Amino acid sequence: MADMQNLVERLERAVGRLEAVSHASDTHCGYGDSAAKAGAAPYVQAFDSLLAGPVAEYLKISKEIGGDVQKHAEMVHTGLKLEQALLVTASQCQQPVGNKLSELLAPISEQIQEVITFREKNRGSKLFNHLSAVSESIQALGWVAMAPKPGPYVKEMNDAAMFYTNRVLKEYKDVDKKHVDWVKAYLSIWTELQAYIKEFHTTGLAWSKTGPVAKELSGLPSGPSAGSGPPPPPPGPPPPPVPTSSGSDESASRSALFAQINQGESITHGKQILWQEELVR
Repeated sequence: MADMQNLVERLERAVGRLEAVSHASDTHCGYGDSAAKAGAAPYVQAFDSLLAGPVAEYLKISKEIGGDVQKHAEMVHTGLKLEQALLVTASQCQQPVGNKLSELLAPISEQIQEVITFREKNRGSKLFNHLSAVSESIQALGWVAMAPKPGPYVKEMNDAAMFYTNRVLKEYKDVDKKHVDWVKAYLSIWTELQAYIKEFHTTGLAWSKTGPVAKELSGLPSGPSAGSGPPPPPPGPPPPPVPTSSGSDESASRSALFAQINQGESITHGKQILWQEELVR
């Protein structure tokens, strides 16, 4: 019962984030409420195609496998929908700076942490290798804050997943082809995302040069709604200041935003160091 209650609480928080996205006011240039609006930017339409292709296939097979894999996939889907909303915003608004950028990206950061935490809480799962593959690579969603090399960053996360997807293949290749198809579908999300980034966001998320400056997402609940359980724990302290030689306020805000993800239990110490160095650059 406790596990079921925890799942319900996580799903309610995720739904709250998506509802906040869908009700955000366009006049404030917060998260866009739909990528399907008339006149969507080409890169928004291309991301829609990614969701309708490899992501949809991954969700379908995950549902067929069921259990923890299906639950995890639903969390991943929430993260991707939040990223879709951010892309709509970026196509219509100018990039904010400093803490405002961090606040705008916070829902994605929080959802990444939800995915990582789910794996940590289910170490006894029979599908632990599946959960690990996702947990070790979900940080690829952080490419939106990884200028000037978002594509190579996604590839690094994809490579991290393959350590565990190879285990899945070894275990199931002669037993259940469905799991083999699951591996192909999941990894294709990140390979397709790399191609997408190369075409539209080679050196970083392409923000509009016109329109208002994007603001923080105004519709996110500041506290738990009735019956939704306690809020997630607050983030840890901010990282040390970025050296002045590293660049601008944008670099510092990106470092602060994703520092909390680096603290996830699923990330090895070595990977933490590499990622922090990349953020500083």
